[in-house]
Amino acid sequence: MKNTLRIFGLVAMSATMTASAQRYLSEIFPGVDVETNVQYGTNFQVLTGAPVSVPLVMDVYTPQNDTETARPLIVYLHTGSFLPRYVNQLVTGSKTDSATVEMCKRFARKGYVVAAVAYRQGWNPASPDEEVRKQTIIQAVYRALQDSKTAVRFFRKSIAEDSNPYGINGTQVVIGGQGSGGYAALAYATLQDVSEIQLLKFFNTTTNMFMVDPAILGDYSGLGGIPALNQDNHVGYSDDISMVFNIGGALGDSSWLEAGEVPICCVHGQLDPFAPYANGTVFVPGTSFAVVNVDGSSRVTEIANAFGNNDVWLSPPFTDPVTIKAQGDLAGSVNDGDEGLFPIEGPANSSGPWEWWDSTAVYAGCAALGIDSAGANIRLTNSYASNPVYAALGTVAGRARAMAFIDTLQAFITPRMYRALDLNVSIDETSVLAQGLEMFPNPMTNTTLISSTEAPIKNFVVYDNQGRIIRNGNVNATRFTFERDGMATGSYYMELFFKEGSLTRKLILD
Repeated sequence: MKNTLRIFGLVAMSATMTASAQRYLSEIFPGVDVETNVQYGTNFQVLTGAPVSVPLVMDVYTPQNDTETARPLIVYLHTGSFLPRYVNQLVTGSKTDSATVEMCKRFARKGYVVAAVAYRQGWNPASPDEEVRKQTIIQAVYRALQDSKTAVRFFRKSIAEDSNPYGINGTQVVIGGQGSGGYAALAYATLQDVSEIQLLKFFNTTTNMFMVDPAILGDYSGLGGIPALNQDNHVGYSDDISMVFNIGGALGDSSWLEAGEVPICCVHGQLDPFAPYANGTVFVPGTSFAVVNVDGSSRVTEIANAFGNNDVWLSPPFTDPVTIKAQGDLAGSVNDGDEGLFPIEGPANSSGPWEWWDSTAVYAGCAALGIDSAGANIRLTNSYASNPVYAALGTVAGRARAMAFIDTLQAFITPRMYRALDLNVSIDETSVLAQGLEMFPNPMTNTTLISSTEAPIKNFVVYDNQGRIIRNGNVNATRFTFERDGMATGSYYMELFFKEGSLTRKLILD
């Protein structure tokens, strides 16, 4: 019964994230601290064609004035077509992109530690040889995968060897990717065997070699390979994770997915012109380059659900408005009944409606790279293809619109992450704290007194039998009086939150 109530509370709490100030679900911290350009490794980049050893860096976001020392970790991978911002003919492509920074800040204000990772970039879109273009971008995805695993091992090493300076829980790690980063995140969740990357569609018919050879480039974890092309980082530490979320990315091949892999949550535009929503060919923004046939978010979540990998989110079902929107009504589900998938509808929202930028900053950034205003305009035009209404709206209204989409991303991803990481800690019913909790009278008519002899009650949430939030409030005291205030006769559940976790009690109203 204890476990049943704990899971029930998890689902009900996810029904609305603003209803109660609950850590990991809502933004309970007013600000964040950011440590920029933290070096998490060293490896060889091929941005100019020749391998060059470079530091691997990231920005680490933590909740301001937080005293918790065992927080979940999110490793966040930005977009950008695997080339640096502006070099890629776009205005995005960095760990400091507007949407990336906003997503990281929001997660950190909820209590997570978030690492915005700058992974290695570089491929050859200008090659006249199609096989070269295809091979180099596939290798770029592979290097991003390796770097994200290096980052996870860095944090686990910091726990073991550096007294856990970031205050993380090494057993609760999530990988999230946006756009190009979504490709690397999905690969992280699914690529495990050499045979998976050495499929016919990844074979270079010019060289008669597979485009990715772990014996040369290193394995999926970024270990081994030729020393001049890959450098080992943090050997001996695990890069296991608990969940992946993908925003507008795709999976190299559906055969990569297997039963027993981590849950996958996806948000994707149904009419995305670059990364297919279901199955199709990848096109690189800013070019007419078709890369390879891949499986998009719809197909990924369909297979993940068929394997049971997303079962943690199925029962009881989520009842929040964003999930209801994704599922549609009983006559027809927008997401085809695949839990973990939020489809974004409409051609104006097809690819990256959560992105925004300031044209003045774009001109300045391009000028710093020797790109004139005409070149800056090309990059702006290419970026509008991902966010076609932005130009008409302008910076202020465009930013507000992008923020609304980020609201949706956060509302859909956060409760699934909360449940996948098992973040709602239930207090043992045999503990002194549980034994010292009283609710009298129960059944109640008009009021009941809830008291705790061992620890202050932080806040409470009342749910009905369908998991809907009926009432919530802050307490911050050892006792409080709960008033009926028009609630109908029947049975409810009251979840009481303490510093140590939560306890759930059945509440009966006569």
